[in-house]
Amino acid sequence: MRQRILISLLFIVASVNLFAQQNYYSVKFPDDKTIVSCGGTADTIWPEITYLSNCNFDVGISVKDQVFNINSTGGCKKILRTWKLLWWCDFNPNWPAPSFIDNPANTDIGPTVIANSLNHGYFQYTQVIKIVDNQAPVYLDCPTGPLIFCDPTNNDPAQYGARCEGPVDLKMKVTDACSKSDLIVSYRLYLDLDGNGSMETFQSSSAPGAWPIEKTISGDTVCARLVLPNGLGLPYGVHKIEWITNDRCGNEALCKYEFEVRDCKPPTVVCINGLSINIMQTGMITLWDTDFLLYTTDNCTPANQIKIGIRKSGTGTGFPLNEHSVTFDCNEIGKQFVEIWAVDAYGNADYCETYVIVQDNIGACVPPGPVSGSILTEQNIPLPGAKILLKSNLSGISQQFNGTTDLQGQYLFAHAPGTCNYSIEPSLDTLAKAGVNTLDLILADEHMSGLTPLTSPYRIIAADVNRDGFLTPLDLNAIGNVIIGAADQFPGNKAWRFIPGNFIFQNPAAPLSAAFPEKISTTCPLANNQHPPFVAVKTGDVNDSVVPNSSNRDEEQPLVLKAFKKRFAAGETFEVTIRLSDLATLKGFQFAISATPTCLTLIDAVSELEGVRIHKDLVQNRVAISWYTLESAPVNEAVLTLTFTAIQKGSLANNLQLSTIWTKGEAYNQQLTTLPLLLQFMEPQQRTDESVETEASTSVLFYPITPNPSAGAITARFFLPEADQVTLHLTDASGKLVSSKQGGFDKGNQQFELFIDTPGLYFLSLVTEFGILTEKVVVR
Repeated sequence: MRQRILISLLFIVASVNLFAQQNYYSVKFPDDKTIVSCGGTADTIWPEITYLSNCNFDVGISVKDQVFNINSTGGCKKILRTWKLLWWCDFNPNWPAPSFIDNPANTDIGPTVIANSLNHGYFQYTQVIKIVDNQAPVYLDCPTGPLIFCDPTNNDPAQYGARCEGPVDLKMKVTDACSKSDLIVSYRLYLDLDGNGSMETFQSSSAPGAWPIEKTISGDTVCARLVLPNGLGLPYGVHKIEWITNDRCGNEALCKYEFEVRDCKPPTVVCINGLSINIMQTGMITLWDTDFLLYTTDNCTPANQIKIGIRKSGTGTGFPLNEHSVTFDCNEIGKQFVEIWAVDAYGNADYCETYVIVQDNIGACVPPGPVSGSILTEQNIPLPGAKILLKSNLSGISQQFNGTTDLQGQYLFAHAPGTCNYSIEPSLDTLAKAGVNTLDLILADEHMSGLTPLTSPYRIIAADVNRDGFLTPLDLNAIGNVIIGAADQFPGNKAWRFIPGNFIFQNPAAPLSAAFPEKISTTCPLANNQHPPFVAVKTGDVNDSVVPNSSNRDEEQPLVLKAFKKRFAAGETFEVTIRLSDLATLKGFQFAISATPTCLTLIDAVSELEGVRIHKDLVQNRVAISWYTLESAPVNEAVLTLTFTAIQKGSLANNLQLSTIWTKGEAYNQQLTTLPLLLQFMEPQQRTDESVETEASTSVLFYPITPNPSAGAITARFFLPEADQVTLHLTDASGKLVSSKQGGFDKGNQQFELFIDTPGLYFLSLVTEFGILTEKVVVR
């Protein structure tokens, strides 16, 4: 838009000399100017006048601007500033026009001219002022790499013949700081129409019949899109477009990028919905991809050029190159799934899944003969009583067998279920605390702390009692709760885990870092049906002590828990402190203690040891304690303080004893040797170790039953502080008396031999005049 600005005429009048002279004045007109500033202004620079003659009036000067805006924002413009000068002393208002002074073509410097009597001192000159912006437009999303346009449409031979085409969406966004959205957008298009890799065809937006540009404006941003005729696409291949944007101020910006039109749509594959086939006498049957294919089509590739392939489901990814058949054998009786694949000329592939029911109606697949194996601990000790599940791995065959390992840890099945493709999976979920003691806590914690790493992968697995694949304090807490009887199982885990003995851990020092098998799976053919033994791992038993070995820990010298003798009266409340004089030499200990419920009522049980675990049953009058340290042991001998209220009068020595209901009494020295614990009572004035050793009154010690679990024969060993009559009562889990034995024994270590016929859980009670002690027995 042109704007015309009228500057008021300014005439400066001076005194006039009535006598004309040849030269009146000289004038230097202002220079042309270019101002680089969007929307800037031009200051007025006046002509420079030098008087050459006298006149009573100054030279009259007028100025007038004619403004031409180059863009709609007015940021870029051209100003024609017209100057008129007259010499009042030689002025005639009837003169038609002033003398026009040309603007020099090759310079911006304003001319200097002389006013004289010939031109009457009457001049007109036009100064040119340009206000411009030198910042080019900015593209907001010009691609930095090739664009890919995937074609989902069917080929239209009318456009490019056999060459497939696809729709494109060529667009860009641009803005300018000065011109805003007042921009001129054009394009140049380079096309490879014949698919030879060369962009031989050029098309410009300025050419007649060129594809139009659709422009939309959002604020200061121009969105430009190339509009192709409806239904028209570009052929497959690589092309290029150049967007050119002019801001009307003389600045241009270029956005250019390549783009590729390609086929990204895979073929459509339709399968036959299932087949049924009978295996041949050879024990195998081969099927082809065409046996399962109903039809396949593609948007670009002709049907006769689509390649077909087949694979068994789940055995690979992508198109199965050069695989046109699958073979099934006796391992695959039942429903088997297959994938039928199709790939087009551009590498796009897809598949359908169907199935075949493989049958053995002629008896070609004979189940193999006896299936056998064994289960041993890491110490090669047999594990009897484990349940064995033998089942087919084939879909459609549900036959399975159940068995149990014998006293030698062996199992035997007459034949496999159906075929030689089967799995063997042991399980055993007995008492969680079997073989679990505070020594396991010490070993697990030392491993986690990096003090003494466990060297066996099976023992590391045993320490992962919550089965989360990591060794953390959560595992230590779970083990500790089982030891003191606060829990009777490991959450999320079973008492035993079984690992095939021929499995090789990728990293034996970190067996939990990768999955490991817990069953044996076989396939046809089998050389024999004798399988490698399973390694039995007792959960929580980090030192693998659940099955006693040749060494007998009870032959170690016992350590003594000490308490002062006391006689109490009915209704009396008192405290009893249990001391362990050897505590400073130990790494840990555990024991449980019980009081006669008809004589004493347990009120509380506390300990000042750091990190101690205590579980108390105020109803059953029982307390269990477990403690260990990885640092120096405390010198304080007190390990447990009990508070009782007496129901009737009696003596503490006859009513307080160690118990094995929750945990066995034992301690662990710095060499991690397990030492049995016994409880002794001494007179209040006897406070030295020497006096304790000469104290005549000691408790009866009932050693752990061996073997336990047992096949029937057991040995009950015990210690008597003096000669006494001893009675052994055997009761079942319901409390029913099964058998009883009685005899007189001398002071010291003694033993009974028993045999239990029926498998189950039993309790063996040792009755003496000093009290009753009870041990659990498991018979398998």
